[in-house]
This record gives sequence, C-alpha cells and structure tokens, in this order.
Amino acid sequence: MIQNLFLLRELAKRDFQARYAGSVLGLLWSFFQPIWQLILFTFVFATVLKIPLTGQRTDSFAIFLFCGLLPWTAFQEGVQRSATAVTDNANLVSKLNFPSQLLVLSVVLTALLHEAVAAVVFAAILLVTGNLGWSGLPLLLLAVPIQLALTVGLALALSAIHVFFRDTAQIVGMVFMGWFYATPIVYPMSLAPHPYDRLLALNPMTTLVTLYRMALLPQGQGAGFASIAAQTAVLAVLSLAVLAAGWWIFKRLSPAFVDEV
Repeated sequence: MIQNLFLLRELAKRDFQARYAGSVLGLLWSFFQPIWQLILFTFVFATVLKIPLTGQRTDSFAIFLFCGLLPWTAFQEGVQRSATAVTDNANLVSKLNFPSQLLVLSVVLTALLHEAVAAVVFAAILLVTGNLGWSGLPLLLLAVPIQLALTVGLALALSAIHVFFRDTAQIVGMVFMGWFYATPIVYPMSLAPHPYDRLLALNPMTTLVTLYRMALLPQGQGAGFASIAAQTAVLAVLSLAVLAAGWWIFKRLSPAFVDEV
C-alpha cells in the first residue's frame, strides 16, 4: 500500500512536470490557459450574446463563468486524458504486477492539482474584490470528493475500454463537447426553456457546478444549499456508484492489458 502511494506520487509528479517541460512559464500555464478560455467565453456570451444573470449570486459574468469552469475543466481533463493513460504507457503496463490503475489516478490527481492552483488564485481575486462567500466555503469539502469519485470512476472505466476499443478516446472527446453546453456553465439554469430544464437538472455536472457557485460566491439573491440538498445526495450516491462500477470494469479487464497494449 505504501509502495503504491509512493509510486502514485511519482507518477503524478512525472505527469505534472512533463506537461511543462521546456516551457518558460511552467506552472503558470495552469492558470493562464483557463484565464484565456474565460476571456473568450466572457466576450462571446457576455458582450456579444449578452447572457443575463438575473437571480444569480453575482452580476459579474466572468466570476459566474469561472466558478463553473473550475470543476468542469478538472473533470474534463481528468476523464479525457485518462482514456489513453494505459495505452500511452504500454512500457509500464507490460511489466509484471505493475498496478496500471495508478496511471489513471495520477492523471486525475494532476488535473485536480491544476484546479487547485486556479482555485487559489481565483479565491484571492474574489477576496480582494469582496466577492468571496466565506460561509459557503465548507461546501467544497462536499463538492470536491464527489467530483473526484465521479472523475475516477469514469476515468477507470474508459481507460480500460480504450485498450480494447481504440475509438473510445475520440468518442469521449465528442461527448464532452456536447456535455459542456448541456451544463449551465456559460448560462444560468433559469434560461433553459421547458422541458430542457428538466433534462439539464438530470445532468450530474449541473449540481456540481451549482455547489461550486454556492461555495465560492456570497449568498446574495441566489438560492441556498437547502434548495439542492436532495440533488446533492443523489449526486453523491451516483458518484459512488460510478466509482464502484469503474473500479470493477478496470479490474475485470486489466488482466488482458498486457496482450492488447
């Protein structure tokens, strides 16, 4: 167990350093990239399309948007990059008794680390501008584990399936393109027309994004946690189920990895 934790740390460290090997800015890219995405989305949806934020916890579209991008970016990166984690490390997987699940976990942890860097900087900006909701911060202790369980579960399942069906990574990329716009990140849930609002409510990322906004932004005119307590409970159960299913699929298929990679 201790040996696996050490190996996981080294794999995550290797993956993190490899991302910025030879770059001048290094770790700063983990902040600049989401900021650039934030600028583009803010211009398109706030300036050009003029998406209203009626009934939200902030009048700033950039702040509203970034609260949603934080969990989404880590979730998307963790799942998409994990899909090829096993096949990209065939030299390690082919070794006897190598715990290949650590390859997936290291990618997910690296994505979570990038989110943490961006979250710290974002929280500092909210604090300076007086937009940080102190009372809601404990909700992150609920949101992050749920996010981690959901990410790891999907990542394990998809990485194992990709070993046998190499189109998996491309399909996952296409699914995430649609999933992003099916999540109220660039628009408030109140703008979703009936009956699509009911479909969006079934999206697990809808609840997760809402939790992040409740955690980071002041209460203001937005709804309180009690309004989504039931959805959060369902999301927690779903995330644990996905984690268990992903772990089972990975364990069931992993003995054949050596012959396929």
